[in-house]
Amino acid sequence: MPHASHRLDLLVVASQPSQMVDEERVKALFHGWNVNELGQSDHLDQVIEGGCARVWLDRPGRTILYANLSGGFRAQCAGCGHNLAGPFGVAYRAWKLGASRSLVCPGCGSDQPLETVVLKPPGAFSPWAIVFSDVESTTLNVEAQQEIEAAVGDYRVILRRP
Repeated sequence: MPHASHRLDLLVVASQPSQMVDEERVKALFHGWNVNELGQSDHLDQVIEGGCARVWLDRPGRTILYANLSGGFRAQCAGCGHNLAGPFGVAYRAWKLGASRSLVCPGCGSDQPLETVVLKPPGAFSPWAIVFSDVESTTLNVEAQQEIEAAVGDYRVILRRP
């Protein structure tokens, strides 16, 4: 069995942290893709190039950071480019304990929401994600992109190695 880091997931997440999702529209989307109760379909290769093992709607009940889980990531100020890895980690942990979701850049002094920090590889704060698990590629077909946008509105794509 391969190590967990060999798996790659493609996540469709909200473009803004406050963006809610209509679960009925996502259920209809999955129905159109013939997704069963286990999140599997013989047609997922028509949604994402090469297909994936399964797909589901992740609803953790709160806004979370969807990001690469295997290894770390770089964090930079969107304004001045200052390295924010340390301050981001501190602010992120504080936010999880109830503080505001923001930090002050030590480079330029700007107070900024955590979602504006440039993360590499990209991450996103979202209250939900459509998870395409164990993808064969990172390319959603054009029709699927349009169907997803019709179901959830503006979205971002995040890749992660669990």
